Amino acid sequence: MKKIILIPLTLLILLACNNKEPFDPPYDNIGGYVLGKETCSTDTSSDYWLIDFTVYNNSPKIGDTLTLNGINYTNVLKVRGLGERLRQIGMRVSIDYDTVTPNAIVTSGCNVANPMTYSLKEIFIINQFEIR
Repeated sequence: MKKIILIPLTLLILLACNNKEPFDPPYDNIGGYVLGKETCSTDTSSDYWLIDFTVYNNSPKIGDTLTLNGINYTNVLKVRGLGERLRQIGMRVSIDYDTVTPNAIVTSGCNVANPMTYSLKEIFIINQFEIR
């Protein structure tokens, strides 16, 4: 009697587990270094942060070139909503994203004296982490 129950149960388990495809997340991941931020709004939490996405050797080239303080960066994007603890220049961050604007975004509507803005593509964060 036990064999009659175990054989179909074993077959059911094998068939159910055999056809699973690997998990493919609906987003991409990229790693970068925080370079600094734009200065445009009196509400600094709404300013863009600049990130150079060259932490990983195989990072996709999705950003723009930027010269900042005399240093050339080759894969820079701007982002809003960067977590407060990640807002440190030089911090290595990992970003899960699904969208990067096809063209550079020019920040407008600044309400501070002498705004500092950059024409760069924008990346939209799904998840964000510190790289240790």
